[in-house]
Amino acid sequence: MPTPWMSDEQWDSMMRAITESKYQLLLGAGAGLDSEGPLGPLPGGWDLAQEMATAFSLPGNPRGNLRQVFSMAKSRVTADGQNVLAYMADRFANCTAPSWYADLVSIPWRYIWSLNIDDSVENAYNKQFADHAAKELVSVSWTDSHRVPSGHQVILVHLHGVAWTKKTDDLVFDISSYLYAATHGHSWHNIFADSYLETPTIILGASLNDEIDLEHVLEKGRVQGGSEPSVIVMPTIDDFDKERFREWGLIPVEATAEEFLAEVRAGWPDYFRQADLSADDPGRINPNVLSFLSQWHPIRTGTEYRFDDRHDFYAGHEPLYSDILRDLDSHRVLTDSVFREVTSDEQQKVICLTGSAFTGKSTIALRVAKRLVERDWTPYLLDPELRPSQEATLWWLRQHPRTLLIVEGAADFASDLADMALLAEERGIPFKLLAVERRSRAREVRRSFAGVGFTDAEVSDKLKDPEVEALIRKLKGHGRLGIVADAGHTDQVEYFTRTHRRNLFSAMSNLEEADGFRTRVRTGYSRLQSETERAVFQAVCITSALGYGLPIGAAASVCGLPANELNALLHSDSVLADFIRVAGGRLHPRHRAFGSYLLESSFSAQEKYDVTLKLAQHYGVQISPAAIASRTFAYRMVRQLLDHEMLTVWLGKERLDAWYEALQETYAWNARYWEQRALGASKRGRHAPATSWARHAIAQRRDAFALNTLATVLFRRYLAEGGPEHNRTENLLEVTAYLEEARAMAAEDSEYPYITFFKYTLEWADRAKRANGSIDKRIHRRWNDWMYLVNISPITRSPEVRDQLQSFRRKWLMLA
Repeated sequence: MPTPWMSDEQWDSMMRAITESKYQLLLGAGAGLDSEGPLGPLPGGWDLAQEMATAFSLPGNPRGNLRQVFSMAKSRVTADGQNVLAYMADRFANCTAPSWYADLVSIPWRYIWSLNIDDSVENAYNKQFADHAAKELVSVSWTDSHRVPSGHQVILVHLHGVAWTKKTDDLVFDISSYLYAATHGHSWHNIFADSYLETPTIILGASLNDEIDLEHVLEKGRVQGGSEPSVIVMPTIDDFDKERFREWGLIPVEATAEEFLAEVRAGWPDYFRQADLSADDPGRINPNVLSFLSQWHPIRTGTEYRFDDRHDFYAGHEPLYSDILRDLDSHRVLTDSVFREVTSDEQQKVICLTGSAFTGKSTIALRVAKRLVERDWTPYLLDPELRPSQEATLWWLRQHPRTLLIVEGAADFASDLADMALLAEERGIPFKLLAVERRSRAREVRRSFAGVGFTDAEVSDKLKDPEVEALIRKLKGHGRLGIVADAGHTDQVEYFTRTHRRNLFSAMSNLEEADGFRTRVRTGYSRLQSETERAVFQAVCITSALGYGLPIGAAASVCGLPANELNALLHSDSVLADFIRVAGGRLHPRHRAFGSYLLESSFSAQEKYDVTLKLAQHYGVQISPAAIASRTFAYRMVRQLLDHEMLTVWLGKERLDAWYEALQETYAWNARYWEQRALGASKRGRHAPATSWARHAIAQRRDAFALNTLATVLFRRYLAEGGPEHNRTENLLEVTAYLEEARAMAAEDSEYPYITFFKYTLEWADRAKRANGSIDKRIHRRWNDWMYLVNISPITRSPEVRDQLQSFRRKWLMLA
């Protein structure tokens, strides 16, 4: 639908993204002016200041200075004896929204952020236009606990508080309230600042004259990483403001909110039909459809390359679907077997595509996706930010059986996906999943999917003869044979088979640059002169090594660089742009392996210390019980960042205490923080504080993980203090009691309590026998009880666990 506000391409991109619930809405003060309150139309900032000055008997003319008027009114009452809270509730609660809000509620927003204190949006969703609402509304004030919406929910966050609050400090009108809100721990203001940088946004009713907090966020700009535009809609915009908004990364739209939303609503049915071909009435959308489309994005356009002219598939950059559409990839034999598995007649099929870095896992997945599209299938890629909705996904698969679900980094959601596969089997729903995961984490996927139509597909590090021939033909066709371009065919084959021993990474990294890929990466990093650029690169590489892209908000926080300056760097001729790409609000190395390689070869322990600490501090505000339950991106990042084993490798054991100590204020409520701190100290022989910290974890959350941690710490302590040699079997029985409690609370397929018991009991029994010539019968009895239980446990389905248990049995028999 052509509009005068933006190009057809921008409009099309915006509408497609709205269909997939990618957009958030920001409502400024002007968005509420058409609403009616109990005492008449809602006033703007200037009028409210004048009204309050009169009501609270303030002398003189306040000249519309609402912040100062509100600050003075907090200590006064009206002629009727009302304090400022009662006054606000009478003026701004129980409002009636204007008719155009029917269009507003019909759009599936990801979040709604409001600078207004009235309840017009709540009443529009829940009463006036409930039949039009695309999602269920969850309303919170900035002081409320962090919440995470499900796929069928949208969270409305009142950044300035709500009129029905019980504390004047919860209303943000004056400077002191704003400063407090912006620095408040676990504050929605901080989450909004991050979200704005990373998420396409539509801004309605923002004057930017008195909205200091909004302008503070907007003027930092946005990092352009895709085609979805962010827009600001105002009835009139002068040339100066148009230029200012464009510099901030916003498209200025000169229209009323009513006009703009009416156009969006009118175009909605056509775009929704494209997203869901079975939709016969886009005006009445099944919530499951919106939930599915907000989490799973179709692989079908391949337009990414137009937004990143530095992308070069043959230089080792991460593959894009556009590379496959341009036929840049060469054939790998495994592609055919994966395709056959996906299209087999089996109703349920899970394929785990795994292998080491630079073997082509993602390329194979995208090639399979293209072949499926050619057969009228639709492959969908999971948004890494969101935990998949079980019911919405199964509903979609029942309606659309020719669907392939693709999940990169599948270990993060393996248990959810496995439960989904079992339910699909029970309900007779086709379930085809291609899980892509690094070799180091593939075990988690295998264990979750034991017995669910599972197939392991490991990509070999070595090229087969047909693959070598196919690669040479492909490179020759695109003029990218590099240093062997003038060689004969036999020499070209030998370059891959003999010189580089069939290793794809080694051969390709040296093909066009004699110094090789690794040297190029190291050299590029050494050329980064500013501390800011180095900090960005370090943060991106560290996040990549954990398996993720770095959110732009985190990047800006870590390096202290406004988003517009970061955007200029990443879209300039800078060295940084040669190694970092922007996609979906995330910064990624050109290839995932860059991160791990540079961590090992180029970053100092102090650099890794500084960046990991800043990342953990940045995400502390976004970690809450709700985030943990929903396994949000922030939670999954922090879960890995706190890991003591990884930190020991990266930082060195001598830095662990200081690192954890610096985070205590932020994470003192978090059981995992105490668990990892305790395990790290315990491993270094600091048994007294380790025991205390492990008990802190139990106090925060008494679950199987915390109990297993305490048991591990106590085992190490008692073994270090000579428990076995002094017949202190009571110590072992004490620890075993914690493990028995952990075993009872753990998931039935959790091996951790068993492995901890067998590992340390073996060591205890070995030392006791050597010191005393025998093993206490009570230890024998406990061992037999645990071995009986493990033999009937589901954990024995895992080959790795079976091998470990067999080793324990052999060692016990030799002892006993």
